[in-house]
Amino acid sequence: MEVLNKQKRLLVLDKNNRIQSVVDEMMYYGDWDVSITYDPYAVYDMAQSYKPDLIILDYLLLDNDCALICQDIKDDATLHHTPIIVVTAYKTRKARADYYKCDALFIKPLDMEVLASRMDYLIAS
Repeated sequence: MEVLNKQKRLLVLDKNNRIQSVVDEMMYYGDWDVSITYDPYAVYDMAQSYKPDLIILDYLLLDNDCALICQDIKDDATLHHTPIIVVTAYKTRKARADYYKCDALFIKPLDMEVLASRMDYLIAS
C-alpha cells in the first residue's frame, strides 16, 4: 500500500544556476525530493529515470530548445501527464504556455506563494 503523503518529486533545469534560491524556498513550501540538472540535453533522460511529479524548466532565453524539451516530455507515453512549468526572466511575444506546450509559464520575479500554489494544483489535477 502506498503512503498517502509521500514526498513529491521535482525535477529542475537550472540553466546558469539562476533558480537555486527558488529551489531553496520550495523546500520551505512543501515536502519535495528535488533533482537538479544544469544540462538542457539531460532533462528528458533524467525525467525518464527519475519519474518526477513536476518539472520546472528555468530558461534565461525562451528558445526552441525549451519547446523541444516540453514536446519530448509530452510525447512520451510515461511522462505525458507530468506537469511542466517554464520560468523565464524575459517578456516576449513567445512567452506563452501554449507555445511551449507547458502547463504554466512564470516570468521572474516569482511570487513564491503563487508558484507553490500552482505547483500543488498541477500535481493534484
